[in-house]
Amino acid sequence: MIGGPERQARAGARTVVPADRAAAATAPATPYRGFLSYALAESARHPTDERRRSAVLADPGSLQPATTDCAILPPAVLIDLDPAGEAAQVDAIAPDPALADGLADLRAQDTAVFWISRLSAAEAGTLRRHLVETGLDPAGRDILLLMRRAGDRKQLRREELARSHCLLAIAGDKRADFDELYSYLRDPAAASALEVLIDRGWFLVPTPPETKED
Repeated sequence: MIGGPERQARAGARTVVPADRAAAATAPATPYRGFLSYALAESARHPTDERRRSAVLADPGSLQPATTDCAILPPAVLIDLDPAGEAAQVDAIAPDPALADGLADLRAQDTAVFWISRLSAAEAGTLRRHLVETGLDPAGRDILLLMRRAGDRKQLRREELARSHCLLAIAGDKRADFDELYSYLRDPAAASALEVLIDRGWFLVPTPPETKED
């Protein structure tokens, strides 16, 4: 389990990714470039750095951009697999070598990678095999946040993650992938204050099935 004794023992001796390797991970070949670059830079911050903040709102559902204090929680990133309004189609998730390289760099920095979807937890095995086959999670060690029971919501899974990890960055194809408040707004302009978080923890990207190499 990520965050266990072995991981805590490594916290003071994290691998530093060379600048040329980091640049390769954020090459224009992937629309995840900004997400990867930001997460890699934030993962290099010392756990006591007061600028180290989570991408999860301190008060979920709030219209103010205050985010959760990470304290010394281990770093993580989250990628939403669902196209807008739908659950992911596992077989449609395509390889993205540049994204795969960037995620490898984050793992080398001891940053955990999480994948989230409305898919049922019963689909975990199928999804994991596909992430391995596409090279997005070649070792099959990333954590899947899927729906475990009737009434489960991605918002709840994000909040649970924020209690165990410093969620540096979230990648999704719509704003509701960052906080479900966007699903209930009558006037989107009411959340204008939250726009400062776009590209600073919240990253709007195509879902993995839509990613293409240039």
